[in-house]
Amino acid sequence: MKIVERSASDGSHRYIAWLNLGEAAPLTRCYVENVSRSGAKLEVSRASIPDEFTLHFNRKGDAKVRCRVTAAAGSICDVEFVSSLAIYG
Repeated sequence: MKIVERSASDGSHRYIAWLNLGEAAPLTRCYVENVSRSGAKLEVSRASIPDEFTLHFNRKGDAKVRCRVTAAAGSICDVEFVSSLAIYG
């Protein structure tokens, strides 16, 4: 099942994902693009996000990874996947 939301201006695909910012906060929708083995680019609607959080690739939460923000400008941020904190299944 593809979960492509739409194509970005450079022809890459954007996917819907969710930020888990902590137990007290609801999951926050975001868009993911330029996914690699080491990280991705996110577009978020929140004004600010913490330096580290869990990114869920589906709403069930069984595909997720810990992320660390490496750069941020406006609603766009680059994250690296924190392998020592990666969570699978």
